[in-house]
Parts: sequence; structure tokens; C-alpha cells
Amino acid sequence: MNRKKPFKATIAIPPVFDFYFTPHRFSGLGCEILTNLLVNNGCKVQLFNFPNLQKKGRTVPLPKELHFLKPHIIENETGSVSFFTRYQRFGPPLEQCANQVIATEPDIVFISCFAFCYADATLKLAACIRGSKPDIVIVVGGAGVSAYPDFFIRNPNIDFALNGEAEISMPSFLNAMKLNSTDFSWVPNLYHKDNGKIIAPLIKKQTGPEEIEFVLKRTHASAKAIYFTTSLSRGCPKKCRFCSNFLCHGRKFRIIPIKKIQQGLSELSINQEDCDKTVYINFEDDNLLLAPEYFLNVLKVFRKKFTRTFFLAENGVDYTKLTPKLVKELVNLGMKQFNLSIASTHLPILAKEQRDATFPLYEKTLQILDKYQIQSITYFICGFKKDTKQTVAANIAYLAKLPTRIGISLFYPVPGLPDFMDKAIFDKHPPFLCAGSSAFPWNHSLTTAELITAFRLSRFVNLLKSEIKSTDEKRLIQKITKEQRLYTIVKKGAIRTIVPVNNSDQDMVRLFFNFFLND
Repeated sequence: MNRKKPFKATIAIPPVFDFYFTPHRFSGLGCEILTNLLVNNGCKVQLFNFPNLQKKGRTVPLPKELHFLKPHIIENETGSVSFFTRYQRFGPPLEQCANQVIATEPDIVFISCFAFCYADATLKLAACIRGSKPDIVIVVGGAGVSAYPDFFIRNPNIDFALNGEAEISMPSFLNAMKLNSTDFSWVPNLYHKDNGKIIAPLIKKQTGPEEIEFVLKRTHASAKAIYFTTSLSRGCPKKCRFCSNFLCHGRKFRIIPIKKIQQGLSELSINQEDCDKTVYINFEDDNLLLAPEYFLNVLKVFRKKFTRTFFLAENGVDYTKLTPKLVKELVNLGMKQFNLSIASTHLPILAKEQRDATFPLYEKTLQILDKYQIQSITYFICGFKKDTKQTVAANIAYLAKLPTRIGISLFYPVPGLPDFMDKAIFDKHPPFLCAGSSAFPWNHSLTTAELITAFRLSRFVNLLKSEIKSTDEKRLIQKITKEQRLYTIVKKGAIRTIVPVNNSDQDMVRLFFNFFLND
């Protein structure tokens, strides 16, 4: 029997439980795409981006599985070389979120899991909703689900798990729901249950370029500027062993046709009071430089739409795809900051991780950016399987001598990565250990103390490069440099005190200064 009444669908992005949170990076582009697909298929939709509903996080107890971090958390620590001090919930309490979802009286609830490390909150929100409304249909999706669909679908509170891209699954899924079908085998990428038995999808597909939805999400606004985020591509053919992009989007690189972007921008309305503001466009793509001419043309399209426009690619750009000419073109078109990734400076590690490296090109890129006074951040990963104290200290010292800020990413796995194909390991550890902020020694190459020491050293280098330093920061730099030992600042009331970081790895600190002070 066909359903005549429109479905009421509610989409929920659960609160984030972590040490830190970056609201403008948590734009929920996937949920915006899902919203459009549902509306275009006749559904009434409400979207809750719960992490962005509150400006500040609320301190919550540190999970017992993270108590190994306690020796490294310094009470009242503050300032430029600090580690994390508070475990927080970003967004309302889960019960309150569930009540808001239920109040919309939905037929279907879609819960988005942005990353596998946030799986706990996804499943707990589902439990809260199901506890109050047992007959509701609950669907989960997102990159976190795509990494390990079985982890989600076997949960009793989950009815369906969508693997991969919503554009592929959603039309067929909604048709099946409208027909009150019990056969979902013809829905691509869909995990479901039949009398409690988990049924994996028989059809696996990915989007073609024309199928990718174009979304431009407004993420922030100030008195002088508006910030938007978008993503224009899917997939990456590079096979870096630490990257999980392929789990959701595949290996084939696809880009949204320019005409589709132009059409989307023509339909975008800007409030009169915002017309004279500077516009910042952030691209969350994994590797737009696989299509450099396309990227340049896209920037020109955006510049035609907005009077004063600058561009960011906070998810990073592949420096091995840059040329001096391309760098200059991007700068001239308004690229405001370059987020670059080298992964490591150690060639055996790069070979193991199947990562390209051309350091003369990288250094030339930094020279050009420095000449144009364009800021750059260079990211490296700390905690690879072949990492040692020496390789990590060398990474930080190398970057310390170059005109770039350091971005350190503490290694974390995702189910399905080449070295983590046996997903049973993720059944034995809570998902939040897969957050970089957990500093968990997944590869057993570095200890938690060594990972956090590298984190603090990277922050120390950024402080050294800071153009503006307080009196306390100058004293801190002097003390760390003179003693070649890590110190930090604690604040009690109005009093700031410089104290030693007692649980840092002193060998790594000495190695860093040996590399840094000697060519």
C-alpha cells in the first residue's frame, strides 16, 4: 500500500564529547545535502545541529577509559604551550536533544555520525529517542557510519545504516518506505535488518559528477565578514594509508560541474546589510588540486558572485600538486591561507604510508607564500607505526626553521584503514579513543607521554613564531630555551605562574633542541 501522507523527517547531529570543538568546521554539509534530498522527495524536514546550538562547551567527567591522560592534564593550565584541560560536551544534554527531536513528531529520524570517534554519542542519542518513542524509525549515516556500518546496525536502537553518499541511497530508500516495503535489498549501500538478522547491501554505488549536490553553508558572520563552507568533489585516487576518505567516497575523483555551482550561486540570496561584507569561502575538499584548472575557474566563479572574496581550504591542499605558477595564481585570486600537509619528513615513513614527498617544491612554496605575506600552516602526523622520538623531534625542528606555523595531528585509526582491517579491535575499545585528542598509542611506536610532548613542542614553536608575545610568554620562551625543558603557565585568579611540565618526555625535548639549534 502506498503512503499518501508526506513523511516527517528529523535530522540530528548529536552533541560532541571531546576536549575541543571547532564550530565553523562542523558545518554539517552532509546533513544539508540530506535535507535537500528529503525535501525534493516530498518530506517535511527539520534539522538540529546540536553541537552548534551552544557557544561554549560544558565540562563533563573524563571517561574512565581516558584516565591514562590524567598525569598529563595540568589543573588551571592556560596559554600557548598548554595541552587540553577539560573534557566537554558541546551541545545540549542527550536527553534534551532527544526531547527536541521527539517534539517534532517525526516518522523517521536520521542521526549523523561525522566521524567514528563520535559513535558513542550517536548511539546514545538513538537510545534516548527510542526509549521515549519505541516505534520510531531510526537511520544513521555519515563518514563515521561508513567506516564501520556493522558497529551501528547491530545496535538494537538502529533500524538502518546508510553507507557512503546520501545522493545514492536516499531516493530508493524513501521509495521503499513510501511503499511500506519490507524488501530493502534493492536500495544501494543500505544496511538493514530482517527479523533481527543484519542484511548487508547487495548493491554498492557511488555518485557520478552530475549526482553530487552543491551546498554552500553559511557558518559564521561578524560585523565585517561572512563565512561560508562548501565541498565540490568526492573521492581521491591517492592511497595514503592513513587517510579514510575512500571509505565513504571511494577512490575515483569526481567534481561538481561548474554550471551546477553557477546555478546554485544564482539562487543564493544575500541580505542587504551583508552585501558590503568581506566573504570567506572555505573548501572542505580532500584534494581539489587533482583538478587545478577547475579549482581556478571555481574561484573565478565565486569572485563574480561576491564583491570582496577570500578563500580557505582548511582541510588542506596537496603541496605536491602545486607549482610556483599555480601558487601565484591562487594567491592572486584571493587564497588567504595555505593549509599544507607533509605527513612526515622521514622518507622511510612516507614510503611505508604511500605518501608522495617533494621537499624542494614544498620549501619553494613556502618561500613564495612568505614573499606574498600569505600565512601557511603545515600539518604533520605524529604516531605513525615507524615513528620514533628522533623522527618526531626532527619533524618539529625542520618546520621550526621554515616560515610556516605547525599543525600537529596525533595519529588515530579509523576502522577499515590498511593497518586496521580487522575491525574487531574497535569492538574492544570505545570509539572516542579514535579521536586525535585522546593521544592513545594505537601503533605502539610512541607512548602517550611522547605524543603529548610532541604536541606541546609544536605549540612552543608556534609561540616562538608569534609576532605578538606577552611578558609571561617571553619569560616562558626564555626559560624553556635556556633549560631545554618544557614549562607552561597556570592561572589562579589574576596570578599567572610558570611551572614545569613534569610528565613530558625529556629525551624528546633534548632531541628537538639538538636538531633545532644545530644544522
